[in-house]
Amino acid sequence: MSKPATILLSLICLIAFGAGGYFIFNGGSFGGLGAIVATSLGGSDANVPDALAVSTPVTPEATAGMKSYQNAAFHFGLLFPGNLVATEYKEKGDALTASFQDPSTNEGFEIFVTPYSGTQIDQARFKLDEPSGTYLEPQNVVIDGTQATLFTGKNAIMGDTREVWFIKNGYLYEVATYKELDTWLGQVMQTFKFI
Repeated sequence: MSKPATILLSLICLIAFGAGGYFIFNGGSFGGLGAIVATSLGGSDANVPDALAVSTPVTPEATAGMKSYQNAAFHFGLLFPGNLVATEYKEKGDALTASFQDPSTNEGFEIFVTPYSGTQIDQARFKLDEPSGTYLEPQNVVIDGTQATLFTGKNAIMGDTREVWFIKNGYLYEVATYKELDTWLGQVMQTFKFI
């Protein structure tokens, strides 16, 4: 195994163990922190491509116990618990994965954002990002005035996930965490804003 592949595999394993606890968070909807790379959702370690770039954005304290995250290029921001660390992964196709993870427990969530010209998520796109094809308990929700779908998914790395997908201004947003963290993620997503 090549050195980059070994490093990526180690990173995925570390994130998967940490994400398991944090992604049980309590109020979200997307499944996939364990791999941090959005394309790994539902995929195996061998299918996870290397991120094009990794960075740690500035996340100032917004209120007691909460930090602020904003990404002007992808037009969104949110508040997240202060014990989490935000990391951005530049992906192929001008996409981004923003991971929010507690370094001591690896609990957290991730947001995958990619340019998307459709007004609805077609089967081909769903199968690409959710290879298991699992789409259980769908619910219509609203994220900052935009219609979204919350559902239970599944992937090889994380097991059962809670995910919320929505389209806004030419971008597809996929938010994921462990199913057990559904309520927690929901509380975080109440602070999600388009900018």
